[in-house]
Amino acid sequence: MPQPTLVEQAILSLRETDYSRNLRYRRNWRYYQNLPYLDPRPGAYAKLRAIFNQVTKIVDVDSRFTMGERLQVQAEPEVEQAINRLWKESDFQQEKYLLARYGACCGDAFLKVVDNRAWELNPDPDPEAPVRLNVLPPEAVAPRYDPHDRRHLLACKIEYVHGREVHKEVITRDEVLIYDSHDPERVAERYPNPLGFIPIVHIRNLDIGEEFGLCSFHNLLPTIDAVNELASFMFDMVRVYADPVIIGRGMERGSLRKQTVDEAGRPVATVWWVPNPEGSFEFLEWSGNLPDVLAFLDRIQASVERNTPELTLSGLRERQDLSGYSLSLHLVELVRKINEMRGSYFGGLERANRMALRILEIQGNGDFADTTHRIIGEPVLPVDDERQLKALQVENQVLRIKSRATVAAERGIENVEQELRKTDAETGPSAGREPAL
Repeated sequence: MPQPTLVEQAILSLRETDYSRNLRYRRNWRYYQNLPYLDPRPGAYAKLRAIFNQVTKIVDVDSRFTMGERLQVQAEPEVEQAINRLWKESDFQQEKYLLARYGACCGDAFLKVVDNRAWELNPDPDPEAPVRLNVLPPEAVAPRYDPHDRRHLLACKIEYVHGREVHKEVITRDEVLIYDSHDPERVAERYPNPLGFIPIVHIRNLDIGEEFGLCSFHNLLPTIDAVNELASFMFDMVRVYADPVIIGRGMERGSLRKQTVDEAGRPVATVWWVPNPEGSFEFLEWSGNLPDVLAFLDRIQASVERNTPELTLSGLRERQDLSGYSLSLHLVELVRKINEMRGSYFGGLERANRMALRILEIQGNGDFADTTHRIIGEPVLPVDDERQLKALQVENQVLRIKSRATVAAERGIENVEQELRKTDAETGPSAGREPAL
């Protein structure tokens, strides 16, 4: 009997192993939305929302700081223009926040490079956008890697529910498998992969060398588990008070008589008649102290705020005496974390861009000899414009370690080469040195 190939084994394994991962994604997403419990629980549970609200702050801070207001591309003019057009047609300057939010919340983010040519799987192409970048929800994607190389993608499954149908496809380097929408275990159609590669980019939010990444609040999960356990105890306490156990003393079962109307048949308050004068009722009360438990939750919230770099921003808003240097010292851990995340996201985005440029070449829409480029983000912390200009001027004119194009890109100027040509045409380069900034 022939043994399945490595790729076939990867396709066959795209089943149960993804179940626990999707449960983890859904749990984290509920934490981010501040809806940690499936059923609404009022009262004491409102106290817990302040703790889960910290998760929302962490994810939002990481996603916004990682991407910044606007990303720039540093590359050869032809490559830069092609990538800027790709981002514009994909609305990526806005979609980048969703990409980072998926990663910060779930630990993994996925980009699909869409070949927008007319073929069997794309009968209605958009001629204005030959290639696009699509941000995929993590729970819909299941990548399979070479067991000896976690960066060598062998196959990728995309599966999601649309109405009453299930869309499921598996992409390999050689073919694209489309499954029956009513029977997701049966392959309905097979098509050759016209690209020769899998157009999926997997970005690990915090890469720890495993197949999947870590979410931005992974260090809080043990604390959240403890909070959930306390929440269960609190719910049991509240339920004891809402539906208490009643103890009857000095009587036997069946000896009570209940009266709900008087002699004239008019309704009255329910009265229980106890045959024994020494008989009585009492509640079985819990002897614990619920306020102490609530105070303990306050201490947990304060501990979370002190030990999470993203949450130190809230405390710094009220500090008016901090200089820029002091501010950077307070936020050094946050800056390091954001820089680590930028390495993952910018590296993944550069891979997706190179795939898109390759697709454009396959389509005959360009010929890019060198697709090398660099993604440039805004500084994590605001910089003093005057100080930055002086530093760039020294690096460009005195030390001569940065070109005008590099300086312009760091200042956030788009279409750098075009702007430099305009400047040279208007002022003309000075003899014997580079033009002033």
